[in-house]
Formats: sequence, C-alpha cells, structure tokens
Amino acid sequence: MSVSTVSFSTAGLVRTLGGVDVPAAGPWEIGGGQRLGLAAGGLRKRFLSAQVDRGTLVVTDDLLDSSLDFSVLVGETNLRVDFSTRVTRLLSVDSWQADGTSRIAGCVRPVTLRLRYNGVFRQRGRPASLWLAVQGTHGLPELGVFVGARRAGRLSIAAELNLNP
Repeated sequence: MSVSTVSFSTAGLVRTLGGVDVPAAGPWEIGGGQRLGLAAGGLRKRFLSAQVDRGTLVVTDDLLDSSLDFSVLVGETNLRVDFSTRVTRLLSVDSWQADGTSRIAGCVRPVTLRLRYNGVFRQRGRPASLWLAVQGTHGLPELGVFVGARRAGRLSIAAELNLNP
C-alpha cells in the first residue's frame, strides 16, 4: 500500500522565526462573507449571526506591532462592528495578544483579542490561505441595546478565518 502526500510550495508565504514557521511579512486579506461567532450577554447569552465584511492582517518582520483590522456585520440588524488592533504581546510564536478598539454606532471601546496562527494551507486547487483563529471577550453594552438584550454588557467573539496574501 502506498501513501500519497500532498504538498505545495510555501515559498514567500511562510518563514521561520525562532525555529517555528510563521506567516510571511506583509498584508493578508480577510475575505468577506466568512462567518464568525458572536455572543452578547451577561448571565444569559444571546448568540448572534455575524459575518466578516472585510479586513486585513498586516504581519511585521518581528510579529510585534502587526495589525489586525476587520469589520463585522451583525445579522438581524444593520450594525457594523469595526475592530482595529495591534499585536502587543507574543504569548508564543504562533499565539499573539492584540490590543486596540472596537467601534459600534459611534461608540469606541477598548478590546483585547487573542490571535492564533494555525499555518498556511491550500485546499482543492484554491489559492493558499493563512488560517487564523480569533477569540476575545470585552465590554460592548451598545450591542446589547441594539439586539434587545439591554443587560448584555459583554461581547464574545470566536472566529476561524482564512486570509489570502
């Protein structure tokens, strides 16, 4: 029995930093329409449908000060939540803390997100993609008011995103 392997060139897409593969420096675009999980709530969570409108991860040479900016459209509303963050701490070479702001309906709040780089892959003849996990919980009471959960003072976000060079 033979085992076949699938491989593709990562030249220019992946580099080694501290003995670990990390994404190449430069911009990586987040394709619109990708779904993500949002939950607004305090004691009772209300799960919201949401999708990315657009976004960009700009990776710097040493990873610190890399930026992640993206916009989320919240289903069932006309709301848009804009996130603008910078990597301020390397939790490990493939896990980063990004601090910045979220903006909704003119209200700006501080936000901290945890980003995890899961590698670059190619699927069924599609262009190569960077797999990025995004997680965070922060205070955003304005969203709760808009979705009818007045005491929803916190917003949780979880996403597995594909980014293209």
